[in-house]
Amino acid sequence: MLAALPDLLYNFGASAVDPKFLVSKNIWRRAEILREYKSSLAMFDEYIVQNGEKPEDIALKFYENPFYNWTLLVINDIINFHEQWPRSTRQLQEYCSAKYENPTATKDYITTEVKKGIDIIVPAGKVVPSTFQITYYDGSTTVTANPVASRSFYQFEESVNAEKERIQLVKPEFIEDFVEAYLIRVQKAGMFDIGITADSLSMS
Repeated sequence: MLAALPDLLYNFGASAVDPKFLVSKNIWRRAEILREYKSSLAMFDEYIVQNGEKPEDIALKFYENPFYNWTLLVINDIINFHEQWPRSTRQLQEYCSAKYENPTATKDYITTEVKKGIDIIVPAGKVVPSTFQITYYDGSTTVTANPVASRSFYQFEESVNAEKERIQLVKPEFIEDFVEAYLIRVQKAGMFDIGITADSLSMS
C-alpha cells in the first residue's frame, strides 16, 4: 500500500542552504486523495469487523483478493495498524492487562438511557459524576432518577474497540475502478515532494 505513495524529501537540517534530507512516504498526499473519494458515499458500505479478522480476511471475503487489504486501510485512514485496527478479544484482554494494574477497577460513571414514551431524556454512555440525578415529569408524577452505571477500565477499552470495528469498505462492484483510479491519482504529481520546513507540509 505505502509503496505506491510518492516519496517525501524532508529537510531535517537547521538550514535550507545546507539541507539534510530524510526520505519518507507522503502520508498527507493519501489524506488529500481520501477526501476526494469520501465524498462519493455510494461507493461504500459499512462493515463490522468480526473477532480476530484482519484486512486480508475481509478483502478475500468481499473481493476474492487478499492483496486488496490495503484499500481497507486507505479508506478508513488507518496509518498505525497496531493502534487503529480493532483488537481481537484475546488481544484486548492482553492489552488491558499490560496497560492497567486492575482492568476491572472502576474508571468512571456513565449514564443509562432514560425514556419518556418514545422520547429519550437521557442518552446512554455519557460520562457523569456518580451522584448524577435527573428529575422529570412522566405525565402523572414527578420522577427523580439516578441513571448511572459504573464502567471499568476494561469496559471502556471494549467501547473504544467497538468503535474501531465499524469500518467502511469499497463496494465489490467498484473495487477494481477504485484501485486503478487511486494508484493513478497517487502517482500523478510524480514520485517526489520536497518540504524545506515543517510549514511546507499541509496536513489539512
